[in-house]
Amino acid sequence: MHTSLATWSPHEGWSKDLRTVPARPGSTVALAFSDPTVDTSEALQQLRAQVPATVIGCSTAGQILGPRVDPAPLVVAITAFDTARVVGACTPADGRTAEDVGAVVGRELTSAAHGEHIAGVMVFAGGLTINGSALVNGLLRHLPPGTPVSGGLAADGPRFERTWVHFDGHTGEDCVAAFAVLGQAVSFGHGSQGGWDGFGPRRTITASEGNVLYELDGQPALALYKQYLGDRADELPSAALLFPLTVWSENASSGLVRTVLSVDEQTQSMTFAGDVPQGWSARLMWTSLERLTEGATEAAQACHDDPAQLAVAVSCVGRRLVMGARAEEEVEAVLDVLGRSAPMIGFYSYGEIAPKDGLCSLHNQTMTITTISEQIPAP
Repeated sequence: MHTSLATWSPHEGWSKDLRTVPARPGSTVALAFSDPTVDTSEALQQLRAQVPATVIGCSTAGQILGPRVDPAPLVVAITAFDTARVVGACTPADGRTAEDVGAVVGRELTSAAHGEHIAGVMVFAGGLTINGSALVNGLLRHLPPGTPVSGGLAADGPRFERTWVHFDGHTGEDCVAAFAVLGQAVSFGHGSQGGWDGFGPRRTITASEGNVLYELDGQPALALYKQYLGDRADELPSAALLFPLTVWSENASSGLVRTVLSVDEQTQSMTFAGDVPQGWSARLMWTSLERLTEGATEAAQACHDDPAQLAVAVSCVGRRLVMGARAEEEVEAVLDVLGRSAPMIGFYSYGEIAPKDGLCSLHNQTMTITTISEQIPAP
């Protein structure tokens, strides 16, 4: 297994000659994460034309490459496996539910595997329209039991206007794309941690539908939320990234953090990146730079085993807004654990997908790490 990292910018072009990068048809994946304010379409086409790989990626709220954040408008990691096979799938939503779209992708990956062992799956989806919780549910329904799923929701910086997913030369806004690595020699490691703390009273979700929250303790959710934001209420929905909700069921030992994607003044509702089930509890969260860095370290420690031959870091746009110019500190904290020589790529997202406590699910306001390694057995 060999991973090559590259960047592209309009003025400097590619940082290396893509034709010299080790790649094998059917056994290579190219992860590509892009600044949505820069037209990278021609560069993505060049990547696909010059490298025999499954090319997959999305728009971001910041690109991660090694210890740096935003080193270039387009960052790429090209990973060629020695024995493993790579299969991919992509489909537009076309008015279907996120769960149905996830089911389509899960079926396609399973069918393409032809009974081979699926070591792991990574998925990327439109960040404004795809319910990440439902997407994961649909995928898991049609993947072999125990298949780990990770990835994230595409982003558009703090603007929340347009996100897109790219797959093998095709780019779409309301799409889901995924790839699976097949083979017994490949192992996936995962870590996911937040670093947020609760404040204010614990409230009950008294009216919701899927990922739309209408009432907390019988009161309009948006009006109640604005009371906490104070003067920053005029900055919604971006201001909500600084104060997410954690939600948990009655018997859960830990909660799931949820980020606001949009608000509706007419219905006084809030739409989140994942489900906010009626009857669950909810509480506001806050954090500090130090707590976020600690969370990134803990995420890396959870997945650290053998030296990673590829690490994919997906962090939340809300974390970046809190950390500001010091966002690279959480990325450096991850590499301090994995090793500075570990090839790492990633992006800031509108939702993070990773297994935690044995359950694959959507997270918000977390740093998630996926490590991929291939160990060739001795002859």
